[in-house]
Amino acid sequence: MEGIQVYDLKKSYKVEQVETGLWGAIKSLFKRKYEKVVALDGITLSISKGEMVGLIGPNGAGKTTFVKILSGVLYPDSGTVMIDGFIPFKRDKRFLQKIALFTGQRGFLSTIIWDIEPREGYELIREIYGIDKNTFKTRLKKLTELLEAEEIVNKPLRKLSLGERTKVELIGAILHYPEYIFLDEPTIGLDLLSQKNLWDFIKTFNRETGATILVTSHYIRDLEELGKRVVIINKGKIIYDGDKEKIKESMGDTRQIRVRLSNLTQKIQLPGFKVEDECLITEVPRSMIPEIIQTLNNLNGVEDVQIEDPPLESLIRKIYTEGSL
Repeated sequence: MEGIQVYDLKKSYKVEQVETGLWGAIKSLFKRKYEKVVALDGITLSISKGEMVGLIGPNGAGKTTFVKILSGVLYPDSGTVMIDGFIPFKRDKRFLQKIALFTGQRGFLSTIIWDIEPREGYELIREIYGIDKNTFKTRLKKLTELLEAEEIVNKPLRKLSLGERTKVELIGAILHYPEYIFLDEPTIGLDLLSQKNLWDFIKTFNRETGATILVTSHYIRDLEELGKRVVIINKGKIIYDGDKEKIKESMGDTRQIRVRLSNLTQKIQLPGFKVEDECLITEVPRSMIPEIIQTLNNLNGVEDVQIEDPPLESLIRKIYTEGSL
């Protein structure tokens, strides 16, 4: 069967618990204590060939564990995973030709040597995947043009910025034109312009090659850039699988206002505000923003004001409270 088929997937880890203090450290040398952490708790999911799906969830939700199992890096504890009829953890060579796992700027090139130029590293990738020279040249030209990386592939890796390293590592990850691409938090550490360029590239590659793409993120704002279908995962369970437009409708016109004051003891009239990370935070309808901004203008010691979409945790809380979107 084509596509990705996952049924009742489970994975847990044993994490060592170390007591604080010198005595605790000494005791742990003789008797170690472990805690079971459930990463995936019965995931069932089907992704059609050619689909682009966003996997959204807070840190620790199980996103990275999931994509590593899909790519064959990790074994599941139980459940079944099939991709085009292959079982990922068996690491069949035909399966490995079909996939790519990209985890940001720490990719294949970074594991070779920092002084190497990406173009030289790509030659090694060509040999590994058996790409003929003409196909290699055509693909490299197209990928570097799409990512505007024609110049940086000729510079030593150690001289590249974070955004530039992300570009050259992504090119290396998909140079063999895989049918299935797993992108784990690909925009972490990138500025807004670099993020936009990366999203545009991913969508273009999906459209032109028909590759199946699964992208993980913990940012609600990435919904705009992801495919039509979004899966939300929390504590190892899927709590939503559907159209991203329904999520946006559920959020409505609510916005989060984050205010940093030099003196948090000031009294301030913000509806439902709370103190978090030395900031005042509230979520209000868009229509109330001008009124709140006017209130802030009358305060002393306002150092910063941020207006943004509500965090993912608010959406997850709503799903649990109301049972659905």
